[in-house]
Amino acid sequence: AAQSQVRYERSDFLPSLDGSYQMVYSTNNNITGMFFPGQILPISGPPVAENTMDFTYGSATSLLMNWSPFTFGKRSSKIQSAKFGQELAQNQESLAILEHQVRFTEAYLNYWAAASMALAAEKNRDRYQTNLELSKTLVDNGLRPGVDSAQFRSLFVRSKIDYLQAQKSAESFMARVRELLGEDQKEIGIDPNLQRQFTPQVEEPMDNHPLLQSSRSRTLMAAAQKTELNRSLLPDLNFWGTAFARGSAILFEGGFNEPTDGLSFSRYNYGVGFQVAVPILQFARTSKLVQKQNSLIFAAEAYEMQVERALDKDRTVAKVTLEKALESASLAPEYVQAAEYSYQALQARYDAGLINLNELVQGQADLAKAESESIKVMAEMWKALLYYAAVSGNMDFFLQNLN
Repeated sequence: AAQSQVRYERSDFLPSLDGSYQMVYSTNNNITGMFFPGQILPISGPPVAENTMDFTYGSATSLLMNWSPFTFGKRSSKIQSAKFGQELAQNQESLAILEHQVRFTEAYLNYWAAASMALAAEKNRDRYQTNLELSKTLVDNGLRPGVDSAQFRSLFVRSKIDYLQAQKSAESFMARVRELLGEDQKEIGIDPNLQRQFTPQVEEPMDNHPLLQSSRSRTLMAAAQKTELNRSLLPDLNFWGTAFARGSAILFEGGFNEPTDGLSFSRYNYGVGFQVAVPILQFARTSKLVQKQNSLIFAAEAYEMQVERALDKDRTVAKVTLEKALESASLAPEYVQAAEYSYQALQARYDAGLINLNELVQGQADLAKAESESIKVMAEMWKALLYYAAVSGNMDFFLQNLN
């Protein structure tokens, strides 16, 4: 739409050519004197002595060409305003695309975290199932009290419930991803690249952020509109040319032969000329509009400065958030490894009868917590990178680090 507006303003240089035809059926009771036509249709011809109700036909046709090759800068100012409007529309489109990309990526990261949580819950359920079967064997052989088997069964059932809840959460996030993707039947998988750490690439400049570019375009467009208002006080120069034909049933000496004689043309005229129009008393009204536009320019400049400062602040926060998220993510594998080693040692000691059930259960709970916290930390790391890419205004920065 904005591109079409630019093309429309440029087309103003072309001349206009209008054709018209009319036919009337009326009386011919004319009189001499001046009147303001306004909403009254004027009549041509000499005055008549008295009114008659004789109706006759009349006709007319014309071609009128208008051309304004010189507008004293009016046309160029309108084109410039339209160009800045097009630039603003393009930046707003880029901003809308960026916002959708960020929303979709965040939704997918939430789905990835929920799906990974479901896999971790499944592993925890399987561990409880293994321990339940082991405890049954130990109880049957008289090596462990029967209450151990009962407690493991209770924990196993609870782990199955946790797994179902995790699946439900993953399905909910998947529905959100499909909504933003616009494809309900597309298979949504788990990206293995999200399970690794990364080293950030070169920082992205902030000057290209669509929000900042939009605010700058809005300021430039407001200034161009002020120029357009100032130039509206300049003269209008218009060249014209016309060809005109007219028919009337009224005779030169008055009266008529046939009322339908006016349907054929009997007089032809041609002409060319130019016209200069100056809005002499328009200055006072236009000056008020210029004052209004000055206020709009001031507001646009203030908003541009506010956006720039807000982006500076957001980028500083995003940078610190990303640094801390990377540090946390680097510790996550060690956390899981230590918890898994501890659980395996506790399981071996439980099998040997050296510890009781509660210690093993606590070790397994610590391992499940470590796996869950590790997934959260990795998800927060990628969200921090997404946040940094969003405030930089370029999703390619996120994709470069992902791939």
